[in-house]
Amino acid sequence: MAVVLIIEDDADVADTLQACIQAAGYTSYLAETGEQGLELLAQLEPDFIVLDLMLPGMDGIEVCTHVRRLALRRDPYILMLTARRGKTDELWGLATGADDYMTKPFDPDLLIARLRTLRRRELRHEDHAVGADAALIQYQFLRLHQTHRRCSVRASLNDDWVDLVLSALEFDLLAKLARQPGQVYPRSQLLDDIWGLDHPGDDYSTVDSCVFRLRKEIRSKLQVPEGVNPLVKTVRRVGYKFEDAIA
Repeated sequence: MAVVLIIEDDADVADTLQACIQAAGYTSYLAETGEQGLELLAQLEPDFIVLDLMLPGMDGIEVCTHVRRLALRRDPYILMLTARRGKTDELWGLATGADDYMTKPFDPDLLIARLRTLRRRELRHEDHAVGADAALIQYQFLRLHQTHRRCSVRASLNDDWVDLVLSALEFDLLAKLARQPGQVYPRSQLLDDIWGLDHPGDDYSTVDSCVFRLRKEIRSKLQVPEGVNPLVKTVRRVGYKFEDAIA
């Protein structure tokens, strides 16, 4: 049974979240602050975190950033909630590692649909990894193990490997591209394959935001300047592809 950690300080919203999540057959735990949420995270290792953006003290952005920096055995999916509707809030949330985003007031049925979409995508990934693709994917500058869900990069053949800190969606996106180097994937196909056919997004900003975060992490670990896009290349007006190249 999937475990959902709810980090929400509004009692009414928290009650609604727990009721709909438990009715869907998931086990839920509640934290009222970011600090409490991080304490429970270490104990529970949840499958999902439903995270309020505007928390007292440590806000949702800080919590999300902290979660993605932890060396957890299981990397949880993060669904961020906010009462604000600005596009900047959504971009900040996604840029810090959230996998999805909803505004309040939210439709409980839609929230459960989002969680189920993430869950189905994870199960599809597990089924796919049973075969030959479970082996290590390695190139000159990228090493990726799907079963262990670990990924590392290096800037040259003489450098040590450096681990990337990726969200579940960022990892799956990079893995899909790396399985077929040079193959161009349209944004529409990536949205279907990585986020699920019934993902509610109606444009490609979801894919672009994920690529933005992925590139930022790779550049940071390889210490390459802004504007250089190692490994994940843009095919103008189409989508993205993997190239085992830094420059």
